[in-house]
Amino acid sequence: MDGATAALPAFLTVDELAVILRCQPEKVYRLAARGVLPSYKIEGRRLFDPLDVSCFLSTCREGPGLSENRR
Repeated sequence: MDGATAALPAFLTVDELAVILRCQPEKVYRLAARGVLPSYKIEGRRLFDPLDVSCFLSTCREGPGLSENRR
């Protein structure tokens, strides 16, 4: 692996992300197709950057923040 490819992120597949989110792969496809969940579409396959997934999840969080729970 050269320096350029070493810097590329490891992408998640639809099935891998569905396991992480504990949902059906169809739900992941729908979120990506609507543009709610950022993804890359390469030759018909959806791929997800883990950093984008983390940002997406932070927008879905409900309730008080961690610092408020620890007071």
